[in-house]
Amino acid sequence: MLNMKILSFLALPFLFVLLPGVVGAQSKPAVPDINKMMSMTPAELAKYKEQMLKQASSQIKDIASKNDIKIDETTLPDFEIRQPDKDIRRLAIVPVKPPTRIELMAGVQQSRKQLEAVATPAVVKEVKEMEAEQTGAQLEKTSIALWYQDRPVEALLISTGAVQKNPDEIIGWNNLAALFNMAGLEEKAIPILMHHLGNIPDNTLLLNNIGQSFLGLGDMQRAKEYFQKCLSIDELNPEANRSMGMISYFEKEFVKAQAYFEKELEVAHRRSTLALLKRKGIAINLSALRKKRTGVPHRDFFEEINLGRFRIPDLPTQAKDSRPWWDEHANYVLSLQAELLFWMNAGEVTNEMRLEEGRNHTGIYSSLVDELIRDLGNTFTDLSVIGEAESEKLKSLGIKYYEELQAAVCPQPPNVPGQTAELFEAYAKKCCDLHTPIVDNYMAARNAMVGNRINIVDARWKEYINALISVVQLDPTIGRKKMVYHMVSQYFSFLMTTISTAVAFEDPPQGCLTKMTTAQADELIAANHNIDINCPKWLNIDVDLQVAKLKADCSKYAIEGGKGLMLGYEKNFKTGTSTIAAGVGAEQKFGSLAKVGVKQMLYISFDNNNEFSDFGLKGSVEGKVGLASEALVVDGIGKVGTTVAGVEGGYSLGLNSGFKAGVKGKGLLSGVIK
Repeated sequence: MLNMKILSFLALPFLFVLLPGVVGAQSKPAVPDINKMMSMTPAELAKYKEQMLKQASSQIKDIASKNDIKIDETTLPDFEIRQPDKDIRRLAIVPVKPPTRIELMAGVQQSRKQLEAVATPAVVKEVKEMEAEQTGAQLEKTSIALWYQDRPVEALLISTGAVQKNPDEIIGWNNLAALFNMAGLEEKAIPILMHHLGNIPDNTLLLNNIGQSFLGLGDMQRAKEYFQKCLSIDELNPEANRSMGMISYFEKEFVKAQAYFEKELEVAHRRSTLALLKRKGIAINLSALRKKRTGVPHRDFFEEINLGRFRIPDLPTQAKDSRPWWDEHANYVLSLQAELLFWMNAGEVTNEMRLEEGRNHTGIYSSLVDELIRDLGNTFTDLSVIGEAESEKLKSLGIKYYEELQAAVCPQPPNVPGQTAELFEAYAKKCCDLHTPIVDNYMAARNAMVGNRINIVDARWKEYINALISVVQLDPTIGRKKMVYHMVSQYFSFLMTTISTAVAFEDPPQGCLTKMTTAQADELIAANHNIDINCPKWLNIDVDLQVAKLKADCSKYAIEGGKGLMLGYEKNFKTGTSTIAAGVGAEQKFGSLAKVGVKQMLYISFDNNNEFSDFGLKGSVEGKVGLASEALVVDGIGKVGTTVAGVEGGYSLGLNSGFKAGVKGKGLLSGVIK
């Protein structure tokens, strides 16, 4: 098994860009050597990781260079942001005080000549033709378009022409300064910005741009002064916030840097900023920042597509309500199944749709949407009712529930012939009464916890789907629409899974189907003349009172009286029967070895309703026999003794019960006579 460090290594976002038609034999992706990594120490693994990152980035740059593809190197995994060195030479030519209008125009003329000197004659000719045909406002737009077409010289030439044609337009001057900054000619931008800040000192565009100029020249202190003034006027200026974040980053004040970057990301999206934060392990919730700034999602898409009406109904809290709940909400469950199938199959895509999207899709917000969707996935990770904590609680509830059921042993009817169906029903009702509170308590506790989680998680689903639709609307490609449909189908899967696995639907305990009341059951059991108790040891009695004998245990008691003439009465608690007997008894001794008692009695039996049940004779014999034992040695002295064994037997001859007889041994004879 791979260790966690290697798994972490493999989870890194290697950026192997697969470019159609350009990735082939000329470039092979850097693939980590797993076997080699298994034997590495943590330090060696970190070094190997750095090596692989550099190799991957180098391959991407090589592919881009050979195929004339422009890439943002700040997003590559090995990119390192370095603080600009302070350029003393260029800072020395920055004017101390703002230049005049005449000085400013002279500087623009000089910069134009320098640009024309490095441009080809064809470029110079093309620029002059555009300047002759377009107004100053049109030239401003053209210069920006040329810059984003990666034609910096033409863009700068056109921009100098725009300010010369319309020198009173502040936007043209600001754009020219911004282009100088982006071209690395910050010393040419600063005089323009100083001049116009002298007239409008609180203009945030000018303040931000001059801050960018000094940042590019490595003068951190002066850059901070302009950025801070800009942010004091416009606290959400994205460029000023980003630059202040970078300065704080250079100064290793990462908490302060994160605050500035979050301000930037509230209103703008820059992949390089996100890449920087990820490299530093700083987590940014882009969706939350966007929502904070714009108020999205401002529309309740969840309700607009009628998802709100599918909320899970109130859960049952008693066993008697389980089956009625399913009967009452049968159509609701069928609706969930139908909606799940509908959304799973929604958004069928045709070839015509794909071609149309290929022709019209600009992808301007594609990167932003990807980041927002990724943030949503990181934010809404807990979308199931039963998480790890809930699973442990439900497990404990279940264990306690079954332990209580097992401990609650139901009373059982007497195991004798002649019991009625009503008596068995009465005992079943008593079992129902014993188990029902246990079942109901379990259902109430479990479903209360599950119901609370449903309320929490259902609200999170609503928020997630609203946010997802809001994000996808920025770049609604076929694939992203399908993703929305899939997530809606997952919502219905969540509802169905919750009902089928999380909610407790317990059937009523055995015996609860009877219509018999508890009072009726108690009356039936009491009328049966049966005593259902646990027998204490002290109730086992066998006392010889000379004139009579008393015998009793938990099942019966009996009294026998007299010598010679015998009288007896026996009551059986379990069967309810009673017996009266009268007869004679005699005892005979046979020397020192035997003593035998004989009884013979006439008896009448009555059933549990005191009705006549049997009449007849019964007799018994009980004897003790002394047997000589072998010589034993006790305390060094030989002794010969006797061991007592015994025999007892009896018979009965009844009018209804017929003839029964039996003999069994006692003591040494217990294994001989049975």
